[in-house]
Amino acid sequence: MRTILLRSYSAFIILLLSVLSLAADERPNILIIMSDDMGFSDPGFQGSEIETPNLDRLANNGLTFTNFYNCARCGPTRASISTGLYSHQVGCYELEPVEPGNNVFISELLDDHGYKTYMSGKWHLGNTPDKLPPARGYDHSYAYEGCCGSFWDPEIYILESPDVEPIDYSIEEFHATDATTDYAVKFLEHHETNDAEDPFFLYLAYQAPHFPLHAPQDLIEKYIPTYEAGWDIVRQRRWEKMKRLGLFSDIDTLPPTSDAPPWHDEFADPAPLETWDSLTPEQQHDQARRMAIFAAMMDQMDQGIGKVLDQLDSMGELDNTFIFFLSDNGANYEGGPFGSDGPFSGAALEYMGQAGTRHHTGAHWAAVSNTPFKLYKHFNHEGGINTPMVVHWPDGLKRKGEYETQRSHVIDVMATIVDVTGSTYPTKRNGNHILPMEGTTLMPALSGGELADRVIAFEHEANRAIFKDQYKLVSKNFTSTDGGTHHDWELYDIDKDPLEQNNIASDHYFDLVIPMAREWHAWATRTDGIVGYERWMLKLQHYWKTGSRTYLNDEF
Repeated sequence: MRTILLRSYSAFIILLLSVLSLAADERPNILIIMSDDMGFSDPGFQGSEIETPNLDRLANNGLTFTNFYNCARCGPTRASISTGLYSHQVGCYELEPVEPGNNVFISELLDDHGYKTYMSGKWHLGNTPDKLPPARGYDHSYAYEGCCGSFWDPEIYILESPDVEPIDYSIEEFHATDATTDYAVKFLEHHETNDAEDPFFLYLAYQAPHFPLHAPQDLIEKYIPTYEAGWDIVRQRRWEKMKRLGLFSDIDTLPPTSDAPPWHDEFADPAPLETWDSLTPEQQHDQARRMAIFAAMMDQMDQGIGKVLDQLDSMGELDNTFIFFLSDNGANYEGGPFGSDGPFSGAALEYMGQAGTRHHTGAHWAAVSNTPFKLYKHFNHEGGINTPMVVHWPDGLKRKGEYETQRSHVIDVMATIVDVTGSTYPTKRNGNHILPMEGTTLMPALSGGELADRVIAFEHEANRAIFKDQYKLVSKNFTSTDGGTHHDWELYDIDKDPLEQNNIASDHYFDLVIPMAREWHAWATRTDGIVGYERWMLKLQHYWKTGSRTYLNDEF
């Protein structure tokens, strides 16, 4: 009898282990798709005229978060999304690399829990061996370690993979956006052939549509007629499409555009933006082509995302892949109102966007990209930090083609992945104490529930913000052309005033501004945000005393 019972018990244990193994195999794959310098209204599903059918497909079959926030800049957002912490906590104040020790990357966490891990695209989290993708849990990576390099240069991308053979591009064939896609697809093919029994994590980080503006000529030509209408008309058309889509339904009027803020020594004072009709024909041709290149970069990225989705579909894994899509910050005003160079004409105009060029769109088109929000990348007003974020997961998402208005942040991605994969977030790893996650899981929102109440705060280059209840307290680090002074706190009832048009700080100085400012300071002290703030304030004080902006590239 004892033998029979032991055999029965052994059989039960084997069956249980088999069931647990099957459950592990059925955990969802994770795919994070990040664009770079994409504005709130740039995808088609958000109001744009740019053709993004694959992003639209994700949105139409997924859930779009309309109050999802990044960290206003590429490096800090990448640091936060990778670690689930505020970027200051891991040593990234402006563009510094993430310091190992007190943090665990999503890739490391999932690698520890049996996932195969892949990365393709822009890294920008450090270029020393202890900070590169292989050291941070990625089994395979094809990474551009820096920022702002030529899309036509294959030499700046590094393949780190024990099994995947490099793709042999000719100089004429290579474009970084296409290569980022090609390696993502190649990694998925490798996974299907070699590790199909395991779930995967893929971090797909496009550099597009970040400057320098580089795109194939045929795609550029496709969009030139659209942007010859000018930024005033294009911005108004986007607003009207947004209204038809159901965005900002309680707001009747599109606000005016923001000033172009100062930027290093290139332009030291803010400048109001101009109407399209005030430009010369030469300027108009130049400016139309700049935005056409930007649109082409978005189109090219979307085509690549379509290839990745098709590969997932062919593997039978699309429905069981939890996909995030978002941008690392708002649209980029760097380069000034008109993009820092030009206007170009003749052959130079025709060659814009090709190898050896280095153009920005400029603040006028960045204002279009950020329709209808205020300000741009770098700043904590909505134009700098509010990104459309789409979740697509047919097997687990109970909502389809809807908007989610609850406020959330890139720190929530880690918490969501821990939740959906059943992983255990460590308190210690490799002998180091790991800081607890700052975010909260988004899973309740996926089924129509409520997210946890919390305060969310920001700091970048002494630009500050804090959300609490229905209020947003925010400041910027420059003087506006309308006379606003450095570092004045602005207060908005952000639920009623999402476009930040009615500053109510003077009416609520004692009951809201002071308590919220104190709460921001407590957050900044706890997370080291105060370090970033004080470093940039020293630089600003140098500028106010000397009038020189060369401090922006100095270390303090």
